[in-house]
Amino acid sequence: MIDADAKLTRPSANFHASWVESWNEWGTLNQDGSAAFVAARYGLDLRDSSDFAEWVGLLHELPKGSFQPPEGLANQTTIWVVEDDTYLGAASLRHSLVNDYLVEVGGNIGYGIRPSARGRGLAKLALKSALLEGRDLGMERVLVTCKQPNVASARTIEACGGVLESVRPPESFAPELGVTDAIRRYWVQL
Repeated sequence: MIDADAKLTRPSANFHASWVESWNEWGTLNQDGSAAFVAARYGLDLRDSSDFAEWVGLLHELPKGSFQPPEGLANQTTIWVVEDDTYLGAASLRHSLVNDYLVEVGGNIGYGIRPSARGRGLAKLALKSALLEGRDLGMERVLVTCKQPNVASARTIEACGGVLESVRPPESFAPELGVTDAIRRYWVQL
């Protein structure tokens, strides 16, 4: 069951304080699906409200075909899951797989829900929104992955139509990709 109080929105600087609280819950800047790595590429400190607003602006530019992201980054659409003034999580749809990491490990979609908001069906809501976005963009299928130990994510992907292609052990990936867990690779037809 999906939480009826949550809604989907485009990133907004209005959620700065709540996003930082989420960062603290995750214990890392790399919150799945949030595209925080974009801020790191631009040298932005997301704890700073001005840098956060600049990052949000970049997230609005990234989906545009006319926007050229830095090498190694794909054009992508980021969608946030919120409730009132609280950031709960995100999904990011990469429009193409532009590097070996995305082709092998990362896939087209990343999504994640902050720890305090899990168990409410929000991951499914986030993933479904990214899948709909992909369909609207004319994509025929997308690659969605998760680490083997992440049973909840595997169930979410399967519930959203993911068909398991393979489970690849970490040693099957090039060392420079930094893979430490087996990766479940799913394809979703759009």
